[in-house]
Amino acid sequence: MRYRKLSQNNMSNKMTSRPKIIFTDFDGTIKPPHGQVAASDLAALRKLGRLGVIRVVATGRSLYSFARDYPPEMEFDYLIFSSGLGLCPWNNLNNSRASNQNAPAQLIFSHQFSQKQIALALKASIELGRGFFAFQPPPNCHCFVYLAPEIYPPTQGFLDRLQLYAPFAIPYNGQDLGPRGQFLITAPFDQMPPVRDGFEQMAPGLSLTYSSSPYGDRALWLEIFPPNVSKGSAAKFLAESLGLTSQESLAIGNDYNDLDLLAWSGQSYLTSDASPKIRSLYPAAPASPDAPLSWLLSKLFGV
Repeated sequence: MRYRKLSQNNMSNKMTSRPKIIFTDFDGTIKPPHGQVAASDLAALRKLGRLGVIRVVATGRSLYSFARDYPPEMEFDYLIFSSGLGLCPWNNLNNSRASNQNAPAQLIFSHQFSQKQIALALKASIELGRGFFAFQPPPNCHCFVYLAPEIYPPTQGFLDRLQLYAPFAIPYNGQDLGPRGQFLITAPFDQMPPVRDGFEQMAPGLSLTYSSSPYGDRALWLEIFPPNVSKGSAAKFLAESLGLTSQESLAIGNDYNDLDLLAWSGQSYLTSDASPKIRSLYPAAPASPDAPLSWLLSKLFGV
């Protein structure tokens, strides 16, 4: 596995006062795999709002998927979604999206591939033989074209995702893909490194990150984005637009696609059940459902 090599400073707590902006991952960080966000984490988010701290959820989910499953009583200010592909304010639109998942999003930014980049990503994805999902740009990044694996058996996560999002899925048969924001390839954990190496060689210059499969099949997902797309780059953009720096931020996550965000933030934590490959990079916070956000804020800042 590849991840950014961190200095000793990245592994220590660098903040001595309450952060002005907090970033939290969703699935596996504050939302357990088979449960809801802890009541004490919901209360901590409400109190942070009263204290004027900006609250940001940074997730790998699409806008549609997040609006479908997030607890309506969860209060926060901004959503970074699809691992940094899009950014939107939340409190101005959450009521409409919670009741109508087709409501338009008020996007602050979104990214998409150029036609040349789509051609490179498509060619590489086909030649690797693992199958792929090719998603539309935000706000419709839950809609996709897919190709089932032709050489290797599909992962269970590939099949589960296809079933869950069947109304938004179109099989690839050589058609023009149109605008795209993300490609996704799945493979068993131990088979993913050569997949990533092959993709980098055939389609250089694109942003690649891993994420763990949410379907419990011990697979990794290779998320492929336009250049410079990540949770970390979205967090940097948002903070700077609000007149804030990384040193005024706190971030917490649990997976590979959180590492750019954690490397950027002034103070960063991984949950204690994060992959052993990355767990030692940052101080540990409790794993969900043990209210990791509430624990951190109480322990560090008395919130």
